[in-house]
Amino acid sequence: MKRIITITCLLLLCSAAIAQEPAEKKKLPFDLGVDLMSRFVWRGQCISKNPNIQPYFVYAPKFGLKVGAWGSYSVTGDYAEVDLYAAYGYKGFSITATDYFVMNESLANNHFFDCKNASTGHLLEGMLTYEGPAKFPIKVTAASMFWGADRLPDKMIVDTVLSDTTYTYKNAYSTYFELGYTIRNISLFIGVTPMEGFYGSKAGIVNAGISAKKNIKITDSFSLPIQAALITNPQKQNIFLVFGFTF
Repeated sequence: MKRIITITCLLLLCSAAIAQEPAEKKKLPFDLGVDLMSRFVWRGQCISKNPNIQPYFVYAPKFGLKVGAWGSYSVTGDYAEVDLYAAYGYKGFSITATDYFVMNESLANNHFFDCKNASTGHLLEGMLTYEGPAKFPIKVTAASMFWGADRLPDKMIVDTVLSDTTYTYKNAYSTYFELGYTIRNISLFIGVTPMEGFYGSKAGIVNAGISAKKNIKITDSFSLPIQAALITNPQKQNIFLVFGFTF
């Protein structure tokens, strides 16, 4: 707990110092920041039970293009993830390609530059999103994993001589749909999966809840954005209350 408090204080001091610096005359097409979350919950799945530091970096030139990197690191050191993505948006619609990579030093074949579909630790996903106008702030998301570590057992191979059983695997093509609606600083959302895969053992609702954001005034020139979310996963009978800061 002392470690978490120390990290939070340091991030607050750095953010306040940056906020008080004079603005540049010409704004560069870069954005960066970091979230400190009480735990890492994504699409109804508890990825890490411990507090996570989640930095991000985005390069957004003209014409609706965005290229960025996002990471999540447990403060206890037991989880590390780095995701690279590219997105293009036009009139409320956006299409995104994401490369998810979870670092696991206990796995012999968990190498970043392993690009063999049967053994890679990478997971590629394509996502289509629509965000409505301010008068109808709806958000619709459709995402599907199409290559890499998203695998399910395919065939069982029995070696009668060695009395050993092994499996071959196939891509699961885990798919996720989400519908969200925002009212001021409060968002309602519900997510479903149509098949067995990463999100659940069968089709059903895997993510539903409510989230909220608020700015806490620290000084005249700096406010601290905070967020909280109540998340349920009906298929797994789970519920999470997640809280975080954005710097």
